[in-house]
Amino acid sequence: MKIMVIGATGPTGLLIISEALARGYDVTALVRSPEKMTMMHPKLKVVQADILKSEDVAENLKGCDAVLSAVGSRAGMMSHCDVYSKSGEAVVNAMRQAGVKRFIAITSWATRDSSDVPFIWRWVVKPVLLFFMKNVLNDMRMLEDYLQKECSDIDYTVVKPPSLTNNTSKGNKIIAKEGQYISSGQSAISRQDVAKFMLDHITHQGSFQKLISIAISNEKN
Repeated sequence: MKIMVIGATGPTGLLIISEALARGYDVTALVRSPEKMTMMHPKLKVVQADILKSEDVAENLKGCDAVLSAVGSRAGMMSHCDVYSKSGEAVVNAMRQAGVKRFIAITSWATRDSSDVPFIWRWVVKPVLLFFMKNVLNDMRMLEDYLQKECSDIDYTVVKPPSLTNNTSKGNKIIAKEGQYISSGQSAISRQDVAKFMLDHITHQGSFQKLISIAISNEKN
């Protein structure tokens, strides 16, 4: 298995790479600042590139089976954010050029209102999130809309976790279902669990062209 990772030097991206290398995968990491890449490995190729330029992405996609995006933003409530949607468009255009079909990206629970999002989340939790992260959540939703409306030729999966932590995975059961929210799961999940979930589902055809919310089960193993 050969994968490309974008958002590779962020906390989730590094965990995706570490887990992929542990599985014996070949990894190409596209980074803006190579000096931020803290790992070295014979199966890891670090390439300086602009992930918002499809030509930069396309020239490094040869032989890849999938692209995994761990793109994130620290944009505040007054800061513009378009890195999710713009990088998604650039990656998809590059994938079309290179003939690569599989794309997995991360957004978040409840990027839009739906019947599976409970009252307390819509009217208590989400307004607080929107106060601080409105532009980020809006851009995540734009990525989801783009994939659903314009990418019927791409085997995409959008993984939608709740709050992310830097805790080590405890190997707990992960619940996954289509939609915007999981009422029976915990409200936080480790980045390591998200990384493992993404890698586990690269070849899982049941997740193709779906938005999948995930959460750690409240049930004890």
